Amino acid sequence: MVPRKSKEVRINEITEAAIDVFLHKGYEGTTMESIAQKAGVSKGGLYHYFKSKDMILINANEKISKKVEELMETALESSSAREGILYYIENYIRYWLDNPRETAFLFLSMAKMLENPDLLKYYKQYTADYITFFEGAFNMGIQLGEFKPHNAKASAVTLMAALDGVLGYMLFDEDLVLDEVIQYFEEKFIKSIETG
Repeated sequence: MVPRKSKEVRINEITEAAIDVFLHKGYEGTTMESIAQKAGVSKGGLYHYFKSKDMILINANEKISKKVEELMETALESSSAREGILYYIENYIRYWLDNPRETAFLFLSMAKMLENPDLLKYYKQYTADYITFFEGAFNMGIQLGEFKPHNAKASAVTLMAALDGVLGYMLFDEDLVLDEVIQYFEEKFIKSIETG
């Protein structure tokens, strides 16, 4: 007898299969049946885990976001706000460039989320968490005396926007090299506010 897969394993398999189907067929072209087929489960079995493809889309985004959350946690463990922010900048960009499948899925998801208020709630929370992380890091730098007093929220919002914006450009322009881009970010977002 074949051992039954755990719920966690089955959900992970469905999520990975769904990402592939969404990327191949687009959101509108993806059906619960096509996801079930790719995942190797019955349609009824799929509905046991997910009530809709919107729920699968959110779950897939949460799975991909876990890596970003890990980067945030590691950055916050740094005793230096400067080093934590630089660690995050480099590894955030590197993660998306090294994982084109996940990056394509992120862009596909963002386009769909703009059309659906329920899905948009997920991204609003993600954005709020992202801003809170950066704002906390900049405030830590101010408290440690690494950064000049400044509007930490303004730094957080502009850094977040710049990071997400540069990803698209780096995907299309091979002249934008990671090491140089990191230097640009350091110059604009770190050196410009450093004390001393």
